[in-house]
Amino acid sequence: MAKKKFLSIEEKRSWLAGIFRDTSGEYSQADKFKAMIEDTRLAMLAEEAEKGAQSIAMPGMPAELLAHLPPPLNSD
Repeated sequence: MAKKKFLSIEEKRSWLAGIFRDTSGEYSQADKFKAMIEDTRLAMLAEEAEKGAQSIAMPGMPAELLAHLPPPLNSD
């Protein structure tokens, strides 16, 4: 199996949480603050992507209902 080329958002957030919660003194307060800001940005991106996927389905129709519909028929 081919290796993944990029880290997932969850992997990035986990790494940033390690920086933010560091107690060994390896990271400065500025580094922790930057990690917090980047984590917030990634959380917002994930939330927007989730909302975008739901809104693409159909306005006014929950995505859960659409998941139960059969695939469209080809009109060829």
